[in-house]
Amino acid sequence: MPSKYEKYVLRKPTPPDPDVQWGRADLGIMAPYFFLSPRIKALRESNSMVEYVWVGKDSAFGVTNDRGPHRHNCDELFLFIGSNAKDPDDLGADVEFWMGEGKDLEKVKVNTTSLIYVPKNLLHLPLFAKNVKRPFLHVVIGVPNPKETIDTSLEHTVRLPPRGV
Repeated sequence: MPSKYEKYVLRKPTPPDPDVQWGRADLGIMAPYFFLSPRIKALRESNSMVEYVWVGKDSAFGVTNDRGPHRHNCDELFLFIGSNAKDPDDLGADVEFWMGEGKDLEKVKVNTTSLIYVPKNLLHLPLFAKNVKRPFLHVVIGVPNPKETIDTSLEHTVRLPPRGV
């Protein structure tokens, strides 16, 4: 007999929305998989968002017209997790993560297993993975205000001129 809590278990990741251009092969972009998102019927009442992608080669994220720099109505956590079991701090790549806009625009660089906190309404992306020596796991977690429904729509995408890779 299945557990009464089975409804809270998502055993297979769900591919992203097929109507959104998530990847660009010429930039090494792999489409993310979602475990949770308000757009996905399974576990919709969770009001959270979790997506992940294995990054195995130099890549760029947040550089397409469909998914450019944007902001959300919730905080986000960006995790970069290395796959070197002998040295878990070794990311095996160099990541450049852009945050802010105008005079406050900055590039944050990480090359160790790291977490970047992006507060609600802060413009973020693109993200560039460079010098990828071994795969690493990139996870994004949307942390909503309990009184709001997380908004993962593309309404908050900001069209900016492309930044150099």
